[in-house]
Amino acid sequence: MSNTAGSEWYLIQCKPRQEARAEENLRKQNFSCLLPLCWTEKIRHGKSQMVQEPLFPGYLFINLCQLTDSWYSIRSTRGVRRLVTFGNMPVAVPAPIIDGIQQRLTQVGLRPLFQQGDKVVITSGPLKDLTAIFGCRDGEERAVILLSMLQREQAVKIRLGSLKSIA
Repeated sequence: MSNTAGSEWYLIQCKPRQEARAEENLRKQNFSCLLPLCWTEKIRHGKSQMVQEPLFPGYLFINLCQLTDSWYSIRSTRGVRRLVTFGNMPVAVPAPIIDGIQQRLTQVGLRPLFQQGDKVVITSGPLKDLTAIFGCRDGEERAVILLSMLQREQAVKIRLGSLKSIA
C-alpha cells in the first residue's frame, strides 16, 4: 500500500478487540487501511493453537487526504474509538514507518508461546503456583521445564496447557 498524491497515513484507536471490525467498516466506506497482523501461538481449551493477532493491539492505520476525504464519518464508524491527535490535530505517520512495518510483516514468522529460558508458572496440578524455566516442547501438548526442587534443577514433563508465561 502506498500513498496516493496528497494523502498521508494516520493512526486510529479502536475499541477493545475490535480492530478487524473497524477495518472492515472503514473499507466499506472506501478508506484504505492497514491492520498489521502476526501469527502467534496461544493455548485455548488446554490445546496449543495458531491465531492471528494485531501487531499493535487497539490500533490501525488509515490513509487519508486532507483535501478530498471526509473525516467526519470516521468518528461514527463501528469499532473506531477516535483518530489519534496531538493538541486536537491529527498527526500523520511518516510513510517510511508504514513501509518499514509492511516490510517487516513479510519477514516476521511465528511467535512461539514459550521460548527456551522463559520463566513460566504452573497453573494447575500438584505443582500449581511453582515457578520454573521453560526447556523445550515435547510433542504437541507437553513441555519439559526445569523446576528447582531440593536445591537442584529437575527436568519435569508437564502439559503445555498448565503453563503460563511470566511477563
